[in-house]
Amino acid sequence: MTKVKFPEGGMVFDYFFSPATLQFEPWTGKVESFTADFSELFQNLVVPTAETTRQHYLIDVHRSIDKSLLYIGTAGTGKTTIIKNYFTFLDAEKCINDTMNFNSYTDSKALQTVLQGNVDKRSGKILGPAAGRHLIFFMDDLNMPTVDNFGTQSPLCLIRQIIDYEIIFDRDHLEEQYILKDIMFAACMNPKSGSFYVDLRTTRHFTQVMLGTPEKDILLTIYQQMAVQHFAPFDPQCIAVAPKLVAATVQVFSGIALSPAFAPTATKFHYQFNMRDVAKIVQNLLLAQPASYKQNAMGLVRMWAHECHRVWRDRLLFEEDVNLYMNYMKNGLKELSEFKEDVVFEEPLIYTSFIAKCKGHEPSYKPVEEMNELKDTLEAKLAEYNETVSTMDLVLFNQAMEHITRISRIIFQPSGNALLVGVGGSGKQSLSKLTAFILD
Repeated sequence: MTKVKFPEGGMVFDYFFSPATLQFEPWTGKVESFTADFSELFQNLVVPTAETTRQHYLIDVHRSIDKSLLYIGTAGTGKTTIIKNYFTFLDAEKCINDTMNFNSYTDSKALQTVLQGNVDKRSGKILGPAAGRHLIFFMDDLNMPTVDNFGTQSPLCLIRQIIDYEIIFDRDHLEEQYILKDIMFAACMNPKSGSFYVDLRTTRHFTQVMLGTPEKDILLTIYQQMAVQHFAPFDPQCIAVAPKLVAATVQVFSGIALSPAFAPTATKFHYQFNMRDVAKIVQNLLLAQPASYKQNAMGLVRMWAHECHRVWRDRLLFEEDVNLYMNYMKNGLKELSEFKEDVVFEEPLIYTSFIAKCKGHEPSYKPVEEMNELKDTLEAKLAEYNETVSTMDLVLFNQAMEHITRISRIIFQPSGNALLVGVGGSGKQSLSKLTAFILD
């Protein structure tokens, strides 16, 4: 051991001890290459990094001794993604998994029902996965169940009981109990949501790992790899722009995330900005197709500006917040200094997929060149809706049309969900119905 050299740079978390070389080796040396399969859902794309490699090793160690593991971190830090990605590498002949998302209504009975649905009767009173297998039971949002009058959360008490005594009771015949074998618990929780108190008698059985917001270099590594692979078939101008679009996005996100003006307050309760915002922007940038952007790098840059507006600007309530946001956008545009600011932000700045579809072509995410073109398309679809569904008397002024493009952008993507906030009569329901009809 006297020959072991400690690395001079980095942190202790950046290295592991290799029994083969008897030296500390960087985790980056174990990171596998990334090959994107864009036919999958975007949320299923996981770019291997030193962090995911390190956490997969940690889960492996815990699985080998059936030790429970709890990831703690704010929204967008990758807690659930790390565990679910780990499940894709499991040998189904040796280890099975199941997931349960906790909420405020989750109780011990619901948890026991799901658990018992994943185990078989082995012999006598012993329950467990099929012989020769282990079960990893993953619980997301562990701290969400409601705290009862006694200051406890019944699902967590059941987990503690199983870990302590390996038993559950028959709820119809309480004198009977079953023994649970070969089960490992994994969980995630956000300390900023749900109950701020979690039973210490339960969490003492878990190894607790804190995940922070990825640093700028990690964000660039993840999303630039996606962008570079997607834009590889494009012309050289667009290929050169692709990594810069990601760098500009991260630059804007860094400014917004660190600004006190964008912190949530009583009037700005929905000002929740996290790493998922970057993912949403990149996800829609990947809708670009080579045929639509031949020798048109400016079109991609305007598409980037449009996505930033939809993800960030649409949430802003006050003019001063919009002005501050635009300052961050102009600062991010320095990563794309060869493009003129006034051209990038020139109105109308709207991209949508349904205009091409309404013309009989395959849906293609393209810019709206003229508002009259958008209005003609929407009026035609509104007339069709009135004839085939029910009469809806709508006046399609510019703001209403912009809202339709916003809604369509969200629900066009798989697993896209939108929450429309507004007073009665502001058109939330009517515009949603028309948009759903257009995209059907």
